[in-house]
Amino acid sequence: MEICRRKMARMVLNGLLAGAASALICFAQKAPASHAAGKSAAHGSSAGHASAQVTPAQKVVLKVGDAKVTQAEVDALIGSLSPQIQRSVETQGRKPVGDEYAMMVLLSQKAQSEHMEASPEFQRRIAFEKLQLLAQEEYQKIATGIQVSPDEINTYYNAHKSEFPEEAEVRQFVVRKKAADAKAGDPGLSSAEAKTRLAAIQKAVEAGTDLKQVAKQFDVPNTVMVSPEPVTVRKGEMIPALDSAVFELKPNQFSDPVDTPQAVVLLQLLTRHQPEVKEVSGQIENELKQQKLRATMDDIKAKANIWMDPEYFKAAEAPAEPQGEPGEAPAAPSQP
Repeated sequence: MEICRRKMARMVLNGLLAGAASALICFAQKAPASHAAGKSAAHGSSAGHASAQVTPAQKVVLKVGDAKVTQAEVDALIGSLSPQIQRSVETQGRKPVGDEYAMMVLLSQKAQSEHMEASPEFQRRIAFEKLQLLAQEEYQKIATGIQVSPDEINTYYNAHKSEFPEEAEVRQFVVRKKAADAKAGDPGLSSAEAKTRLAAIQKAVEAGTDLKQVAKQFDVPNTVMVSPEPVTVRKGEMIPALDSAVFELKPNQFSDPVDTPQAVVLLQLLTRHQPEVKEVSGQIENELKQQKLRATMDDIKAKANIWMDPEYFKAAEAPAEPQGEPGEAPAAPSQP
């Protein structure tokens, strides 16, 4: 249990460092104000507002010396962590977050007392992080505002149908091949035995036997796999031998057994079709949004007054090719 707690604490610390540095900087800068706000709230309470409900923005859940951290601040920080760490927080509680947050605030206070934030390097890092955060916020705002209409999706689909390969619904029957150095009792069959077994399966299916019954009759764990449920495959996503076997078939036709290094595979084509626009509309929408976003970025850049020192930002030179006959070592430079 203690090992799990420590592991969780390390995950939280890494997440805090990676995703919440700016929040901690803001907290360190406004800690005295939070303290003052706490005093004001306490004063208000003594003036007759004790019965008012305390909001998350007012409720103090962590104190480090004179610094106070509210529930809203911790909730916002947890929300900025990765989904994996958030799930860990949900299952293990917020205690590791509090431990690591308190330690980071404590170290931050110590660094402030040593005036580390006044160093040029620290100020440079803060300025660059601010630059990054502002750029990310503006980029996200622009990306969120980009819209794609149904007409644009249809137009793109009609002009790029070849980019959406055919899809096929197939049944697959697989027999694992026995390795060349297999020992007695190892799973698998020889290539010839596998093809014989697949021929029997094909005969049963063609005779109209229910697929669940075929699976029950022929399936052998870790050797013969009969899947009653069909799968959907896209042209070009399988190995070439299986791909050509599927997309040369007619509906309900079986392929010849395909002998691969690990198994022998029999395929039955059920249906084959070109994806309709509704099936790929999400993919098209994402592509068009990316195109519009790139165009917007290019337009912003073109309208800006950007100058780069051509000498400092020049492209890297390609390495010189060695001279001489093929296989001959380059000549040594002559001595002055």
